[in-house]
Amino acid sequence: MPRQVSPRDLQDGTHETHELRAFAYERLGLQAWGKLDQIFDAVEGGKRKILIRSCNGAGKTAALAAICNWKLSTQKNCIVLTTASSYTQVKRNLWGEIRRQAKSAGLFAASEITETQIKLDDKHFGVGISPALAENAQGFHAENMLIVVDEATGVSRDIMTALFGNATGKNSQIILAYNPIDNDSYPFEAERFGDWHLITISALEHPNIIRKEEVIKGAVTETWISDMLPSWSYEVEPSSTDSFEWLGKWWRRTPEVMARMLGLWSNLGSEGLIPEYLIEQSFATESVFGVRALGVDVARGGKDETVLAFFDGNTQLPFTCLRTNNLVEVAYEVEKYANKGFSNIAVDDTLVGSGVSDILRSKNINFHAVNFAQSPLGFLNTPYRRFANARAEMYFNLLQELKESRVKLLDDDKLKQELTSLRLGKITENNSFIFEPKEDLKARIGRSPDRADATVLARYALKLSGREKKVYFL
Repeated sequence: MPRQVSPRDLQDGTHETHELRAFAYERLGLQAWGKLDQIFDAVEGGKRKILIRSCNGAGKTAALAAICNWKLSTQKNCIVLTTASSYTQVKRNLWGEIRRQAKSAGLFAASEITETQIKLDDKHFGVGISPALAENAQGFHAENMLIVVDEATGVSRDIMTALFGNATGKNSQIILAYNPIDNDSYPFEAERFGDWHLITISALEHPNIIRKEEVIKGAVTETWISDMLPSWSYEVEPSSTDSFEWLGKWWRRTPEVMARMLGLWSNLGSEGLIPEYLIEQSFATESVFGVRALGVDVARGGKDETVLAFFDGNTQLPFTCLRTNNLVEVAYEVEKYANKGFSNIAVDDTLVGSGVSDILRSKNINFHAVNFAQSPLGFLNTPYRRFANARAEMYFNLLQELKESRVKLLDDDKLKQELTSLRLGKITENNSFIFEPKEDLKARIGRSPDRADATVLARYALKLSGREKKVYFL
């Protein structure tokens, strides 16, 4: 018999007898707890549209797999369509769990189970669909239809629309499961439609946290939260505004804490892509001097400044700001610092910046010409989205370095304002990160983000020079 958790020990848990609960807990061996009861009861009770907003490590993928297996093994003329934020997620995570459960419980013949499909007959099957093309998700119809989307914040609206077009019958159900990490996503909007059944899961109500032991193996634990909090947040004075207590210490409720620990949406728009706390946290990072880098953001004219941003190892040095439209003067400044040992140089090659690049080439200065609109070079990988251009890749590179305390920024008010004001723009057709037009940011803060652009160029120069071989995952 599978090991069961007594409902008396768990928040929210009266363990009544229900077919789906019994299937998941007794046949498949999932550990019972209150939030899974809510999910299973919503499905078995016939809720047509279900949202599962969850913290990390709550077991939502295992619950989704159990629902898929239950539908396929108990309902005739049933089609189960599944997808996730990437096809790798479909194959490894959701369908990895579907296959494991099905084989362990002997639900289907081995010949009926493949990597992303369980096929009983032409009108009775489950399949994992790539989220790359909307056409992949169209043209499925059956008396009993289940549509499951895992990591739904990373799935485009086009795919969602195509999937929902299959839910024509009265016995159709749609389940979206997600961490609340992206306010520009379909689940964020769906919560505001008012016609979805919403179930929320916080790490603080998980059995492992309530009982202070790993009752459910592999799920969220006190140890994991304690390990991650220094990256997600920082300590504040007791009972400070927008804070919470964890094991005797008080921490700020940052966007990452809210999404990954509490299962709540945060107002990311109020802080921009790079939150202020990460910038301030970087000031305390220990300086490690070494390889020197220089980023040059070339002025477009008017009130804009040409800004040179410097790093010695991980530590940012004071800016040099030039109020000149003379490209020869700008090139001379770059040459001067190249001769002082700043061997990793990235120059903004967009528009008039290309003139500076031409002069530097004529002087045989070793540098990288970077057009912000050029294609990203793949230095960072994300399971959710691609980057629309080099500008997005550069800023996400700095964000990752700040999260990992690998960079010490200059304590500069203008730099802080520019970094925290940057907003994610609309998602492009190929489902990639893109930022708002620079003109919108200039209108909001009254100037061009020259210091921020020069700073990310300097960090990008190290990537371009091949100094850091590791590929970082968001």
